[in-house]
Amino acid sequence: DLKKLGRKALFFPKEDSVIQRMSEQIRKARPMLETFQRVNSLESLLDEVNRQFRTSSKESENASLANALPALRRILSQANAALSRRGDPPSPDAETLFNTTPEALRKKYLTIAEGKIYLLTARPTTPERKKEAIARLRELTESVQSEVPGVNVGVTGETVLALDEMRQSQTDSLVASCISLALVTLIFSFCYQETGRPIKATLCLLIGLGYTMGYTTLLIGRLNILTIAFLPMLIGLAIDFGVHLITRYEEELRRGARAEIAIQKSLIHTGQGIFTGCLTTAGAFFAMAFTEFQGVREMGWITGGGMLLTLIPMMTVLPVLLLRGRQNALDQQIPPPQTPKNYRASIEQIWLRRPKRTLAAGLFLAGLAFVQLPKIRFDYNLLNMQAENLLSVQYEKKLIRESDKSVIFALVIANSLEQAKTLESEIRRLPAVADVDSVTRFLSAPQSRRLETIRRLRQEAAKMQFAAPSTHPVNLEELSQALTFFQSYLSLAAQAVEESADKTPNLQRLPKSADDVAVSKAETFRALEAIAGRLQRNIRRLSPRQASQQLTAFQNALFKDLRQTFRALANQDADAPPTAEDLPPSLRHRFIGKSGQHLLQVYPRENLWERDPQKTFVQGLRNIAARFENPPIVTGTPVQLLEYTGLLKRSYEETALYALAVIAVLSLLHFRSCLAVLLALLPVALGSLWLLGLMGIFHIPFNPANIMTLPLVVGIGVANGIHILNRYREERRPELLSKSTGKAVLVSGLTTMAGFGSLLLARHHGIQSLGLVMTVGVFTCMTAGLLILPCLLQLLSSFPTAKH
Repeated sequence: DLKKLGRKALFFPKEDSVIQRMSEQIRKARPMLETFQRVNSLESLLDEVNRQFRTSSKESENASLANALPALRRILSQANAALSRRGDPPSPDAETLFNTTPEALRKKYLTIAEGKIYLLTARPTTPERKKEAIARLRELTESVQSEVPGVNVGVTGETVLALDEMRQSQTDSLVASCISLALVTLIFSFCYQETGRPIKATLCLLIGLGYTMGYTTLLIGRLNILTIAFLPMLIGLAIDFGVHLITRYEEELRRGARAEIAIQKSLIHTGQGIFTGCLTTAGAFFAMAFTEFQGVREMGWITGGGMLLTLIPMMTVLPVLLLRGRQNALDQQIPPPQTPKNYRASIEQIWLRRPKRTLAAGLFLAGLAFVQLPKIRFDYNLLNMQAENLLSVQYEKKLIRESDKSVIFALVIANSLEQAKTLESEIRRLPAVADVDSVTRFLSAPQSRRLETIRRLRQEAAKMQFAAPSTHPVNLEELSQALTFFQSYLSLAAQAVEESADKTPNLQRLPKSADDVAVSKAETFRALEAIAGRLQRNIRRLSPRQASQQLTAFQNALFKDLRQTFRALANQDADAPPTAEDLPPSLRHRFIGKSGQHLLQVYPRENLWERDPQKTFVQGLRNIAARFENPPIVTGTPVQLLEYTGLLKRSYEETALYALAVIAVLSLLHFRSCLAVLLALLPVALGSLWLLGLMGIFHIPFNPANIMTLPLVVGIGVANGIHILNRYREERRPELLSKSTGKAVLVSGLTTMAGFGSLLLARHHGIQSLGLVMTVGVFTCMTAGLLILPCLLQLLSSFPTAKH
């Protein structure tokens, strides 16, 4: 838009031919422009054209009138559009009067897919206002969709995707938290055939979650895309403390112990396992705090602290609540039914009587899983984690499919204009680069031919003097009358052209193109007549007031735009090349820093959401930057994606090792035996291997969200081993499923699976995949703990015990 580009606007097009073509178009449009110099409203414009129809007698006058008709056709078409749409009509743009092809018009805008998709870039005034800006953009797109039937318009981009992802994650986490809490309570109540104690445990869980929310607010003060899912995770994990405590408490009551003695034994014996299991799981989370990635560190502090805080009400408030209630008297007076116990015991004997076969089967499955490990991959594409129902994601993927270059770009910050020019030249030669945007070419000395063309164009524009637009509303009666005469003249002109073509003698041997030209002129007249007729009908369709308002707004925009455009052309400066100060503020502020550094936007050819194109593209830019004595900075979204996902993956891999080390130390302090530590880690090792095997078989990749399972499975899996070994050390018998410990491990596994399984309902694919992998991982670790570990204990001839 020349009006917005300043006095050096004609220096900005890449090619001299653009300026030359503009000069030629103005020369051809002179008859139409002369007509506009004598009018200032739609009525007067049509009256002037009708006058020319009436008075034109010379061939030259007819040619001038014919040359003006295409521009008039576009004006009437835009007037029709102004009446057909609700809201203020868009500016007609005077430059469209000089262009005759859709390709010429399309070059004015940023388009892809052969002109099917038009792009507008928008930026908030400040980062703090991005939510407000996106909300307003969406209001505008909805308004456009209602005004222009059939238009497909939407908002996307990195900022929009990030905001939508966070909102979707918040919604998913809230829904998952509610479902998780309900499922945990139902599973607890169903397995224990009562409601009082499960509700008491749930109440204590809610108290612990309240502590965690306050702790998170004080310590960090925010949630991010990683930590947003901590609530359903904590619900599934922390309820295990209540499950184990209540299970042992019920067992002691049914053995005849008084409530005070039962709760005391539960806290002494099972409490040790609960406390150690909590520490190991919290340790797995706290291990994340040692990584470089801030989001992972925050996840570790929030969830690790949450585990410890939820333990407090479970070990203080819950025992007090358990001492109250009618269920205590019922458990003491009525002996427990024997069928469930015998039923669980008989099931457990299936593998305890065949420990070697069970171990062999477990090792065989581990071998099968090991073979699948090479199939496991890491999906670095963050776009694959997004919810497909989001319009911003759908539009982003559409742009990726349709564009011949990536929709995201790298930023190279050069230290001077000379360095920027050299950089741009070298970067353009990279095979992975599609295009480079910068202002370096605007600040280069133009050719003398362009300077001459600009001077000539400026002189042509200075001759055009347009009257100020009419201040009166459009007179519908006068406009309708002018349109009627205009249609009549067009009909007569078309008829005359057709008759002239029919009377041409065949023996005259006119070239074939002559007949074609005649038909083309007749079709032009007929088409313009139809457009004028449609405008008449649109005026009658609306109320007089509405039609007048819409056409008046269109008229003012048209004549104002035409006048300002030629004023801008006449004021162009061709005395010297442009400097940085001559650039429009939007370009100057974006590409030139206060310190004089220059920004280059580098667009890759391939989709940079994928890892391999990312590495190739970024490495190519870094190699070029390294050649300079004062190296430029290479940054931007591709670099951030490459570093972000790589650092995230390394952070969780390191966290898994840290968690394993912390858990091994805590287990050693608890059992004081290396063999016991190895046995406690057995469910983790087997369960994790089985999990990886299933991921390989079903082609489930790791991604930046579900990679969190690496440390979590270690912490959760070892807790099962600790509870089982604690009970074995107490009674020296591997039969567990028929006792409270086995039942508690089973129920706590189911509640943990329910907590993570609730994430499967999330629309965000990252959170959904986290729920899937963690649910399967908890199941495999629980299975290894209940089946393989008791069989191994039975085969061991001795087991080191710790002194009480």
